[in-house]
This record gives sequence, C-alpha cells and structure tokens, in this order.
Amino acid sequence: MVLFNIDEAKYYCSSFGSSVGASERSLSEFHNIHVLNRFHTFSEGSNIFNEYRDCLLRDVERTLFFSVSHYRRALDLMMSSASPWAYVTLYYGCWYVAHALLGLFGCTIINNCVIDVEVGLPGSQTLRTRRISGSLGRANAVYTTYSGSHQRFWDLFYRAFQTNKALFPPQFQLALSPVSGDPLWQIDRRNDINYDSFTGTQLAHDFERGFTCSSFPSCLPGVMNTQYKIFELFLEMSFQYAQDFGIATDALHRLRSPSPLRKKVRELIYNEKPSGLVSKTIKSKLTS
Repeated sequence: MVLFNIDEAKYYCSSFGSSVGASERSLSEFHNIHVLNRFHTFSEGSNIFNEYRDCLLRDVERTLFFSVSHYRRALDLMMSSASPWAYVTLYYGCWYVAHALLGLFGCTIINNCVIDVEVGLPGSQTLRTRRISGSLGRANAVYTTYSGSHQRFWDLFYRAFQTNKALFPPQFQLALSPVSGDPLWQIDRRNDINYDSFTGTQLAHDFERGFTCSSFPSCLPGVMNTQYKIFELFLEMSFQYAQDFGIATDALHRLRSPSPLRKKVRELIYNEKPSGLVSKTIKSKLTS
C-alpha cells in the first residue's frame, strides 16, 4: 500500500468539501455501492474522488472519537475481574485508531479491498482500488498470506507504515512496528484473552497481584502494558496529525451540538458521567 507523504496528506485532509448524500453515511456502504467493481482509479476533481474523500474524512473523525471513548472506558475496567475486557477494549480502540491513521494518509482497507495512493501530487491526486489476494503477483492486487480480516488488516497496516516509516518521528516508531516482528501479535493476544477462560483468569490474577494506581500504567501485566502503550502512541500520533492536517468535518454534529472533535471528546467522553444503573439490575440474584 502507498500512503500520501506529510504534505500530500495535509492537502488531502484539508480539502473536505461537505458533499451530501451517500458520502455522509457509512464508508463501507459507500465503497460497496459507489466504488467496488466500478472504479479502478479516481482522480482529484471528479465527483467520485470528492465524495469518497469526504466520506473517508468523516469516517476518520468518527473513528477517532470512538477510539478515545475506548481509551477512556478501559480505565473503568481496570479491576481484576474486568481486566480481560479492559484488554479487549484497548485492542479494539487500537484497531479503530489504526483505521483512522490509514485514512489520514489516504488509505482504506475495507471489504477485501484496499484503496491507496497512485498519484500524491496536490492538484493531481489519484487513488486506486485494488483487491486483497493470497496469490502472489496477481494483477491489480495487494498480496498477503493471511486470510482473517483482522490478520490481513494488521499485516497490510504494518507493511504500509514500515515502507513509509521515514516520514514519521522516532517517538512513534514503536507503535508502527509489529511487536516482536509479528504483525499478528495484537490479534493473537486478544483472541487468547477473550476466548480462553484460563488465559483470561491468568491475566486477572497477574493484574490483581501487581496493580496499583500510583504506578499506573507501568504496573499493568506484560501483554496488557504493551497493548496500552501501543494504543496511547496511536492516539497521540493520530490526534497530532488530525490537528496538523486540519481535519474538520460535520460527522459528529448530530452528537449534542456542532463543535470540533476535541471539544466533543472533552464533553461526551471525559466530562460525561456513567449512568449508575447497577440498582436496576439483578445484582441481588447474583450475589445473595
């Protein structure tokens, strides 16, 4: 996959055009209806380019918002009994923000396809649609040996950013390189913790034995500590570039009132309190 460079991405992201209709809705839906099997390339100035760009940038802003929500809500799960789900929450937040990072640089991995950059030059930018394939050398295809959707995503994500790693500051290199050289590290750890009760219980045990608020997050158990660090770096990187590139869409305007992304994050994620619904549940039947 080919990304925009920094200047090209800034030009692309600051050119949001507020197009209406399908570009205001789901990125997946837009891709299936308006891109898949219809366009191999689409160039700046065409309706499909403008509408796709607006749809992608809206998706980036929505995804960034919900990524921070995962980051914040994972803190509420930092107790031994919920630590496995805290880990899963961190993983999915990382998954979402990684999609946003790709979008900031003009790329999408969606529905067994990749949309990436053919021409990055501002004024002549051109994107292309390519299939994801397990067959090496297949024409107009992006090759990966993996078959699962998350597996393919992480393999292609890391390869794209590794190819372009010279674009990014040293402090983000840890997040842009797969853990232990394994692109599946995150998804494999998530699967172990989420679907194996023994592994989940072991994480809870390790969490209970070592957790203290005063030394957070260094007190987190090994794999959880690594996942937390990766997620924080992804978030810091994505919000820095979203601000530098001038991301400002209308994607979140239906949430309370029109306001910028960072204000929405402050109002609806950090300032909004949980509903306190425990008294309305069957708690007594589970604990008495």
